[in-house]
Amino acid sequence: MICLASSNRNSAGPGGLADVNPVRSRPLVGRDHELDVATQALRGGATAAVLLVAEAGAGKSSLAESIAAALSGDFIVMRVHGSPSLANVPYGVLAPYLVDLPEDPTSSHIAILRAFWAQFERLREGRKQPLLLLVDDAHELDEATANVIVDLITANWAKLVASARPRPGLPAPMMQLWYDSLAERIDLPHLGKDDVGKICGNLLDGPVLASTVQFLWAASEGNPLLLNCLVEDARAAGTLAKRNGIWILHGPLASDGPALTGFVRNQLLRRTPQERDALTMIALAEPVSIDALEDDFGVELLQNLVESQLLVASGGGGTLRLRHPVYAEAIRSMVSASRSLQLHQQLAWRLEQQQGSEGALLRRVAWSLESGVKVPERQLLRASVHAARTFQNDTAISLAARLPDGPAKAHGQLAVTRAHFNAGRYADAGRAFAEAARALTETAAPDNGNGRAARRKWTGGAALLRLLLEQSMDEVPPAGHDSGELMARLLSLDLAGDFDALARLLEEPGTSASLADDGGSARAFLLALRADLLRSQGDPLQAQVLAKQAASALDMDPEELFFYPEFVLYRKVAAALDAGDWAGAEEDLSGYEAQSGAGLITFGGTVQYFRGLSCLRQGHYAEAFSLLRPAVEMLRLNDPQQLLAQATAMAAYAGVRAGESGSARTLLDGLGGTRGSGPDALLAEVFAAAAKEALDRDGGGLQRLQDLVVGECGRLPAGVELQALSLWLELGSAAAAQRTVERGGAMSGAWASAWTRFATARGSKDIRTVLSSGDYLRALGQMRLARDCYSIALSLSEAAGERAAARQAAAGKDACELALGEKKAAPAAEAPKARAVQLTRRERDIIALAASGLSDRQIADKLMVSVRTVEGHLYRSYAKLGIRSRDELSPPAP
Repeated sequence: MICLASSNRNSAGPGGLADVNPVRSRPLVGRDHELDVATQALRGGATAAVLLVAEAGAGKSSLAESIAAALSGDFIVMRVHGSPSLANVPYGVLAPYLVDLPEDPTSSHIAILRAFWAQFERLREGRKQPLLLLVDDAHELDEATANVIVDLITANWAKLVASARPRPGLPAPMMQLWYDSLAERIDLPHLGKDDVGKICGNLLDGPVLASTVQFLWAASEGNPLLLNCLVEDARAAGTLAKRNGIWILHGPLASDGPALTGFVRNQLLRRTPQERDALTMIALAEPVSIDALEDDFGVELLQNLVESQLLVASGGGGTLRLRHPVYAEAIRSMVSASRSLQLHQQLAWRLEQQQGSEGALLRRVAWSLESGVKVPERQLLRASVHAARTFQNDTAISLAARLPDGPAKAHGQLAVTRAHFNAGRYADAGRAFAEAARALTETAAPDNGNGRAARRKWTGGAALLRLLLEQSMDEVPPAGHDSGELMARLLSLDLAGDFDALARLLEEPGTSASLADDGGSARAFLLALRADLLRSQGDPLQAQVLAKQAASALDMDPEELFFYPEFVLYRKVAAALDAGDWAGAEEDLSGYEAQSGAGLITFGGTVQYFRGLSCLRQGHYAEAFSLLRPAVEMLRLNDPQQLLAQATAMAAYAGVRAGESGSARTLLDGLGGTRGSGPDALLAEVFAAAAKEALDRDGGGLQRLQDLVVGECGRLPAGVELQALSLWLELGSAAAAQRTVERGGAMSGAWASAWTRFATARGSKDIRTVLSSGDYLRALGQMRLARDCYSIALSLSEAAGERAAARQAAAGKDACELALGEKKAAPAAEAPKARAVQLTRRERDIIALAASGLSDRQIADKLMVSVRTVEGHLYRSYAKLGIRSRDELSPPAP
């Protein structure tokens, strides 16, 4: 199903009226529940109208058309569209239906009703179906038209589907239908991430990288029409592109694309000139203090924009910004340079007095430059660094290019280095780094009163960036007293997997002392490395503790350019996966996705890689392949943590186990001699060997796994060794069982415990031992291992004639196969259907209040209706529920 969610006005005439012929509705995504509620309500006898309320672009019109399509066999549909140009013209939108009226049609309300109904009788051409009236943009109706439509409904001449925005909302006569329980009101929520993924897949006719879906969901805030605009513009700009069958967003969204700017321009045209001026000024300078805006626009106008959900408060409530960031970007792209300069001059002196965040500084610097206003060197540098740290790569490069020659220019080149690194342009990043290093050696450090701190910024995070940019690890950087060189040496040992040397260097007394003045980031860096060390030694549970401490210790200097948060995230998730804490790993990954914004364009492949590894270790091969195959394509574009080799080998193994042998072979051939880097780099060789054996079954892969385990005995990191042993076992090698028991038993965490238990059961002939192992593994969620244990127990039980044990083993095996999707559940016997009770939403509200013990008067006061109205609702509800008094009431199901 695909949801385009744009208002379908192709059939409407200039007066806002459409013909009666049903048009094909665009199918919906994420609105199935609302569609069912609406159609059932309108088919029932109690509900005369369905009122759809949501912001612009949320899918009201598409849902209304889908309702009409679903009811096309039961009703004849007529359409009316509200129009802002006719909002003050009585009966203006009904004019095409009122051709038989006398010269002064407004003189008689009854004449309007009769003329409208006569037109309907002619149009339905003798058909007997009742009328269903679709009213789009009902908030734009004039009062007289709204009264005519409501009279049609209350006279039982027609039923109604009306859509409107929350502000100004539905006309009062239509709201009265809801108050009187004649209407069902449906407020449409924003679409969820899964729904956005389905829409993107349908729009692009192919799978979309999960991190791309996450980014588009966050940018559109689940608004279907806004999502369509973003996808259309990104595709046209080439930043949303297809790679080997997978759609990947590899650059920023196009804020000046025709679809987005057209949508935003249409929204602005619905506002007053003063409101447009306020929105434009805030978009250019956001966030802007409320005090500064009140002088020019007044409190009432600003409050109206907040209530219309165009503005939101920020900075503790003292400033305002656009609610949709993409709205702000689109508005900025539409403002001319002369108008921008005029507004800048109007607001500049107030902005100078406003203290704000680094993000606010970046926006003000960018606006000043767009207006031709000179910006101080220090502000330019700060803005460039912040842009690089927040993945606004083109902006960072552009700002740094404006810096004059000197120390600031040299430091600006570090921001350029990070920006190119973010974008996966590693050669450009290397050249920028070389230029920065050369300039910094030729110029004196800026006299900022804290030369030592400035030097640390250069030698700490910048040195780590330099190390990651090096193409070869053949030469480890020499040790030195400089904190940056020390950090680079520590990282080089970690990336090379030389954990013995890393342990010695970490334990040297001078290591912690040398980094003591480098703040929370240096402490987090050391804790993260110690977590890697503990993982390599077989204690991922304690590694998790240290990695969490590292995350808590992070205290990012606003001028720090190394990606410490992502560096620590890797260690947190890797420790969780080695410990078998799948839920903890997913919590960390989801948390990063939710707050990283454009960082997903750089680190989305890393997130996908870890999710794929988690599925592999749980035995979900098809799901792992669906995650890892796109991860490979993303990492080919952007691989900041050098995971491409590992991801490719994992995808190949998952593919062959999931039945995708052709894709697995292609991936394995493409891997060639590519080697990974990092503390888990040897996973690439482990999975490549396993994938080769699973494909060829010639013993070559098994031999390579044996060489890795036996030949590297004592030198493989514990998690990598257990992974190799588990694959060795999965491929049918009994020789791996005893070593798995030994190595797994010495390693902490549920993952090691699961493989130890499985290896023990595999070599056991005791039925009870094998059955209990199956139960244990099933409780851990290791369904594939549990299934294999139950299969062994079943064979042993049948051979021994143990029928009870055989039944238990067979039941466990079936349950595991069901959980793995390898077996379908038997269809359940159909329960007798209870009589459906059709209560309106207002009736349900009143029944709930009455069941809670409120009197009729109390209910009337709470709902702001008359006592007589409450009594009427209760009377009708009793009849529907088959009861006679309040004493028999129980709250209705929601």
